[in-house]
Amino acid sequence: MKLPWKKKRLSFEEAAKFNWELDTNAELRQKLDELAKQYTNLSEKAYRRKLLLLFRENGLVIDSSQLDMLLLLRHKTDQMLLEQEKSNI
Repeated sequence: MKLPWKKKRLSFEEAAKFNWELDTNAELRQKLDELAKQYTNLSEKAYRRKLLLLFRENGLVIDSSQLDMLLLLRHKTDQMLLEQEKSNI
């Protein structure tokens, strides 16, 4: 039985690797773009499964809840950087 409070925590290294791969891995970005084009033809479950597989193939083994957290962190970081950029103008 999986207990919700026993989820594996993300390490700083995992979060950094996730962001590094998204920012620098051209092959991964191309595959993510191809997957995004299939979005309307896939169920959400199938899409997420393929998304997790792409990350796994690039050395980042995460589960669905960890993916959600990483994407949220990335989104919030982008927002903070945009706010900082606006205040420097």
